[in-house]
Amino acid sequence: MHSKVKMLLSLSLIVTAALSSAALAQNPKTVFTVVRDTQWGAENYNPFIPGDQHLLPTNSAIYESLFFVNSINGKVTPVLGTKYAWSKDNKTLTVTTRPNVKFTDGQAFSASDAAFSFNYLKANPALDTSGIWKSGLSSVKASNASTLVFTFATPNTPIFQYIAATPMVPEHLWKDVKDPSTFTNTKPVGTGPFMAESYSQQALRVLKNPNYWMAGKPAVDAVVWLATSTNDAAQLKLLSGEADYGYIGIPDPKAYAAKSADASYWWPTNNINFLYFNTVKGPFKDAAFRKAVAQAIDTKEVAQKAYAGAVPAANPAAIFPGQQKEWLSKAAKATFDVTAADKALTAAGYKKDSSGTRLGKDGKALPSFKILVGAGWTDFITMAQVVSNNLKKVGISTSIDQQAWGSYSGGLQTGSYDMGISWGWGNGSTPYYTFNAAFNPDFSAPVGKTAPSNLARYTNPAITKALKTFSTTSDEATQQKAIDTIVTTVMKDQPWVPLTDRVNFGLFNTSKFTGFPSAENPYNDASPDDTAGARLMFLNVKPK
Repeated sequence: MHSKVKMLLSLSLIVTAALSSAALAQNPKTVFTVVRDTQWGAENYNPFIPGDQHLLPTNSAIYESLFFVNSINGKVTPVLGTKYAWSKDNKTLTVTTRPNVKFTDGQAFSASDAAFSFNYLKANPALDTSGIWKSGLSSVKASNASTLVFTFATPNTPIFQYIAATPMVPEHLWKDVKDPSTFTNTKPVGTGPFMAESYSQQALRVLKNPNYWMAGKPAVDAVVWLATSTNDAAQLKLLSGEADYGYIGIPDPKAYAAKSADASYWWPTNNINFLYFNTVKGPFKDAAFRKAVAQAIDTKEVAQKAYAGAVPAANPAAIFPGQQKEWLSKAAKATFDVTAADKALTAAGYKKDSSGTRLGKDGKALPSFKILVGAGWTDFITMAQVVSNNLKKVGISTSIDQQAWGSYSGGLQTGSYDMGISWGWGNGSTPYYTFNAAFNPDFSAPVGKTAPSNLARYTNPAITKALKTFSTTSDEATQQKAIDTIVTTVMKDQPWVPLTDRVNFGLFNTSKFTGFPSAENPYNDASPDDTAGARLMFLNVKPK
């Protein structure tokens, strides 16, 4: 039997075992299959809790937001909102909501549901992971069935990106949910193009919403997610035709595309991969230590080995290419120099003993530090290997700590790690979003508590002030000065090391479907399949 046929039969058995007999009786004709190099947790479709806790279709297929903001070009696509406008003083944002939209239980969606969704975050601050209510917003009200009014005590125009992405839930169901942090929402009711249908640890399936508000969409009857444990296993499913799409960080996308006429990829840069230092944990508390460690890391080697030259080393200012022309006012150069790093460590009080082992300021050998990465993530594992080899040259011992998503993200957010490799947990159409998510005190937390996005737990009054300045003005020159202040301060204190540009890892098998996003048709930013941007892909792909 042909190997491809064997694999397709294997897929059929997996899905058959995973999905209920009632679901299979519906027999969707066109099924778009997504492969994920991860294992998901319990059945949970709560759109307000962090993405590692709810299932992948939640915010991509079932629930919808007001708008989608494309991170690579800033384009705003209307969803449940049709238009928006700021007042002259930037203290009022008025959104017109879409008419003739129904939730999947048949109830009408209105601006009241939208107002409820935002006020629900205010009533449950732990769910407000974007800090919408900590950023000058004072009220959200529906003035009528199709008008939503946001009032701000202080201007904050960058907050639009987070307002746009907030999921909308039905007030008539959620008003009775008393503890949303533990609510698993196993029978989700949204306005999205698909409805939750079947769940297992190996496969998820959602079915087409027959009453979806967008005429003629979606063009597929179902979307299925398949779980694998590694990037390599996910890539094999794509190459065999078992899957149509995967968000997979493989080392060399060009090599993947060369393996089959049906294999293609789109990897647009919209973020950066960082080596984060846990700045509340010694010796990473010491900026001099962090700066010397950063100097010992060859980011060009990191990028070359992790992505075979397909993705470059990051700019040390942590501003990615599409934004450098507008926002990088002064050239920033990498400082890689092993000899200088070795001397800087000694000068900072971290001497070497006769065997070349690096000592702490107390004269005792430094422990072996762990570099936290996602289990099976070959690109991050390779980055960690290069970093580990680089640091060995200055007498610092490290080991690579591979963790499944829950403990990986949990370790970063609760501050239990030494060093960790991850992306910027906030990005957008200007560098403000990267720096605000990374260094705003509102997004930090004491060790042991969950920090939404300030993974380094680093704050600085100069940065806090500059972030506020940027967000409360629309004057470009003033905003540029604020970004300059942030860049200068961050590069001096080195709470992270920008390693490589971060791309969205869109891999496709085009044998059965057309309409994938691309550089020629960038309707999304090659968004991960568990985010609002992926909804546009699920709506645009259609059978050949």
